[in-house]
Amino acid sequence: MSTFEMTFLAVGLASTVGIVLVLYRMVIVIRLVLRGERTRGWCVTRRMSPGGNSQSHPQFVFAFRTPDGETVEFKDRPGAFGYEVGAPVRVCYDPARPRKRATIAGPDTWGPVYVRLLMCIPLAGFSFVTLYSLALNWGLVASY
Repeated sequence: MSTFEMTFLAVGLASTVGIVLVLYRMVIVIRLVLRGERTRGWCVTRRMSPGGNSQSHPQFVFAFRTPDGETVEFKDRPGAFGYEVGAPVRVCYDPARPRKRATIAGPDTWGPVYVRLLMCIPLAGFSFVTLYSLALNWGLVASY
């Protein structure tokens, strides 16, 4: 196996693992929307976090109070429009793990789902092309 093939394999497998992790998070978010506890929350901070190539993207932190009065903060991706600081949001969370599992996804905003889905589509295409071309090269798949 050449270095080029090993690199292609590593990149293809890493992309596949990334897709699986993103899809797993999407399933968690959808499950929270369907079965989680609902409450009102608010946008705590909105700041621009630096990205690569001198690009930046907004980063949002939301908060809510559990029934026992604990204030929980979490990061989420609201989608295209975002929220101003102090803006009210609907929060869905897992009462057993409110610090680890909370989202603002729901009927009024599906940003936490579609942002991840839009990330998956090109990554899945790249992963498929790399792994399929390796399979063709190794004779694991018949070419037509």
